[in-house]
Amino acid sequence: MLTARKPTNEATRLIIDWLWCVSDATANGYETLLPSGRAQIMFSLSGSHLREHYPYDPDRRMASLQVFQGPSTVPRRASRRPQVALCGVSFQPGGAGALFRPIHNTTDHVLDLARFWPHTAAPLGDRLRNLGAHDAVLDLLENEIGKHIEDVSAMVVLKRGIERLRAGEAIKDVCEDLRLSPYAFRRLFLRNVGLAPKHYLRIERFRIAMDGLLPAASLSNVAIDAQFSDQSHMTREVKHFASMTPSRLCASVRPYVGHVLDPAL
Repeated sequence: MLTARKPTNEATRLIIDWLWCVSDATANGYETLLPSGRAQIMFSLSGSHLREHYPYDPDRRMASLQVFQGPSTVPRRASRRPQVALCGVSFQPGGAGALFRPIHNTTDHVLDLARFWPHTAAPLGDRLRNLGAHDAVLDLLENEIGKHIEDVSAMVVLKRGIERLRAGEAIKDVCEDLRLSPYAFRRLFLRNVGLAPKHYLRIERFRIAMDGLLPAASLSNVAIDAQFSDQSHMTREVKHFASMTPSRLCASVRPYVGHVLDPAL
C-alpha cells in the first residue's frame, strides 16, 4: 500500500514535492530506479537497511536505516526488501538545498542522513518506526522538516526560474528576468538542484515521456507530447536515462512511478 500526499504547510510546500509511505509485505527481489533529477530522504520503518548499488561502482554499497539520496541522473539497481515498510520525502527541484546546501556533490550518491543531521537523523528514524499509521508518519516527517528550514531565499528565486524554463523560455531570458548573470544562475542551480540547468531540463523531458510510455502508447505521440524533436531523439534519451528502449519501458512492470521491476521477477 502506498500513501502519498503533498505538504500542507506553506513553508514545506515550497521545498517538498511529495511525502510518501509504502508498506508491502511481499516486497522482494530487485528493481531499477529511474533518474528523477530530485533529491530525497528515506527512512526504513522495518529495520531493514537501505542498501544501494552505486551506479559507477557496482561493487561498492552503503547501508543505513535513513539516507539522503542526491538527484539521480542514471538508473540504479536496488533491493525491494526495504519496501516492506519505508517512508520518505521527494523534494522540489532545488528544495533540498534549503536544508542541505550545497548538494552539487551528492548527485548520483546515496549517503547516510546522519552526515547532514548528525544529532537528529537516527532519533527521527526511531520515532517514525514507532508509529503505525501512514498518515501519522507523513505528519511527523513534514513537521520535522519544517523545523530544519532556515533560508528559502535561493529556492524562491529558483522556483521562478524553473517555472520559466519549463515553459520553454531560453536560459538567457530567464537570467535577465531574475537579474542574474548566466554564471550566477548556473552556480545557484548547481548548488541547490545538484544539476546544471540544461541537464535538469533533459531529465524533466525524460520524466514526461516516461509517464506516457504505457503498453498501448504510440511512441510518436509520446515524443511529440514530451517535446522531443522526433521519435528517434526520444529513443536516444530514453536509452541514455533508462538503459532500455522505449518499447521495453512500455512493457515494463512499474509498481510505483520511476520503479521498474527486475525482469526476472
